Amino acid sequence: MENQLTVGGLKVVFPTEAGIVRAVEGIDLDVGRRECVAIVGESGCGKSVTSLAIMRLLGSPPALVDADALMFGGRELTALSDKELQDIRGKEMSIIFQDAMTALNPVAPIGRQIDEVYLRHTNLSKREAKAHTIHALRLVGVPSPERRYNDYPHQLSGGMRQRVLIAMAFACDPKLIIADEPTTALDVTIQAQVLDLIKNMQRGHGTSLILITHDLSVVAQMADTVYVMYSGKIVEKAPMRALFDNPLHPYTRGLLALVPRMSQKEGERLEQIPLQVPDPMEKPDGCYFHPRCKLATDICRERMPRLEDVGADRQVRCYHKEKPL
Repeated sequence: MENQLTVGGLKVVFPTEAGIVRAVEGIDLDVGRRECVAIVGESGCGKSVTSLAIMRLLGSPPALVDADALMFGGRELTALSDKELQDIRGKEMSIIFQDAMTALNPVAPIGRQIDEVYLRHTNLSKREAKAHTIHALRLVGVPSPERRYNDYPHQLSGGMRQRVLIAMAFACDPKLIIADEPTTALDVTIQAQVLDLIKNMQRGHGTSLILITHDLSVVAQMADTVYVMYSGKIVEKAPMRALFDNPLHPYTRGLLALVPRMSQKEGERLEQIPLQVPDPMEKPDGCYFHPRCKLATDICRERMPRLEDVGADRQVRCYHKEKPL
């Protein structure tokens, strides 16, 4: 499969008065054309920082970003000027943020905000941009889009605001969209509707999608390939079905144990992963997951395992990948 995006050796650090925050530590990532790639992990693992670094939205300072490769559509993003990046963002690559209330301008009508995407990246007139915006709102299921065009973000429900962000992201038929926890603030019913909408829009537009999430049940219905991230490093990569059928890393198995099952008995508790993600300024020696891992041995506490190939399109970073928990 031809890649739409290739990320090689991406590192992100935040120098602070208290010390160095190593948010992302040399990750590799490939996204094929029309493919949905999920990056999964708990809060604090570096998922959102990775997405912002890919979009070149992390300024220096406060962040220091380095990468061996950041290729998008055959172009090296790190070599582009700010103006060239502005021309790409919104037109060829877009992002759907998790909090629509902070992503949208609270003092501008939603229609005008979508208009800006068309006016910035196309040759449409204001009247033509408005017509395209109303059509885009209709496509994402916003009722009475002609009337809603003049509504402000606070006048819409959380689900409707998220639909506005989706309409904005897909406005110019981008080649890549990053959806950063797009359903976190929504109730379960609305979450399912928004995820179905993103999936249908992605397939209909032939767009590549990076889905950032902590929820493996979301991954199961959306992703082709899954990268499991822990404390700034990729610990497992696999095709979605292979990951669910045979998770290799103890952290992946722990995340899967948190997903409710139809076979779960009444009163049966989900197994929790002990402790928390380590402080990014105080990461342990060796494997970062070892303080929370039942399989940890001396070598895990002393030396970081390599990310090894273990089969077709599969990688894992673990000394005890074959052992049962």
